[in-house]
Amino acid sequence: MAHNILILFLFYLHAITLTCSSEGNEKSPKFSAILVFGDSTVDTGNNGHIPTLFRSNHHPYGRDLSSHKASGRFSNGRLVPDFLSSALGLNDHLPPFLDPDLTTNDLHTGVSFASAGSGLDDVTSALSRTMTTAKQVKMFESYIDNLKKIAGDAEASNIISNSLIVTSAGTNDMILNFYDIPTRKFEFNITEYQDFLLQKLHDIIMDIYKLGGRKFLIAGLPPIGCIPVQMTVKFKRQSERVCIDEQNIDASIYNSKLQALLPQLQQILPGSLFVYQDLFDELMKILKEPEKYGFKETKKGCCGTGLFEIGPLCNTMTSLCDDVSSYVFFDAIHPTERVYGQITQYMMEHAIPLFGE
Repeated sequence: MAHNILILFLFYLHAITLTCSSEGNEKSPKFSAILVFGDSTVDTGNNGHIPTLFRSNHHPYGRDLSSHKASGRFSNGRLVPDFLSSALGLNDHLPPFLDPDLTTNDLHTGVSFASAGSGLDDVTSALSRTMTTAKQVKMFESYIDNLKKIAGDAEASNIISNSLIVTSAGTNDMILNFYDIPTRKFEFNITEYQDFLLQKLHDIIMDIYKLGGRKFLIAGLPPIGCIPVQMTVKFKRQSERVCIDEQNIDASIYNSKLQALLPQLQQILPGSLFVYQDLFDELMKILKEPEKYGFKETKKGCCGTGLFEIGPLCNTMTSLCDDVSSYVFFDAIHPTERVYGQITQYMMEHAIPLFGE
């Protein structure tokens, strides 16, 4: 009798263990860390540590963060990397690599190497005096060295290979080098410049792959012609402000080329997995039917007039809108925290599942 009770007891313990293990697996993240490359839409504060005017480490930026302190994020609160890191159970925020207070946990769960004002084209970073994507890859190398010192070579390699590599760049190249300041327009037509940027992205991905990255989430361009500052440059009167079709068509064509490139990269890079993140259509849904998503203002930012205020021009002396949650854009370029949150929700539902368990 006692023997039977003991067997039942052991079976019960085994069942509990399996149940707990199963629950733990369901809650465990699909990735060991998140590593982000790109521009201001994913820069969680690196530019606050370099000498550039493209900074947002001052109010009103960050006003809706839990700390209510400006952290270098170009929004009123969190960005997609923060939401994504939290949603995947890694960290409640994604710190910038240049943060002097970076912790061991941060190194294990991921960082952002992105630099606001940068692009795929090195000329873009030269104009804004920010970090080129090549410099961001060098920072990635330093990150790996630091990780190896903490976790050892084998574990560091395992973390990198199972990390989610996110890239979001190209918008600044189009705005700073082709549309508003036509630096590259003297060398390339739009088709040639798109191909030039895609070759730059190809090279960056190859470099990251050589360093151990395997799982890539690559964001396309947003509807550039609907960005408030672009409408300001194009139209003299507020009553004329509408999305610039030509710029949106250029972005769509670039995105189509990018979607064709990713399967080619996956085929030549063993063990790699590429997922395209559509920003264009998701933002256009909001811009076309703002009321459906709880927004009212789509043509200007919350900060100041909303027509041109960005970075140093959006400051403590600048007026703010009454209800930031009703605005798609916080300044004349960057979305509000609420929009970033909706984009992340879309990513979690449509992009992240493509990586599998």
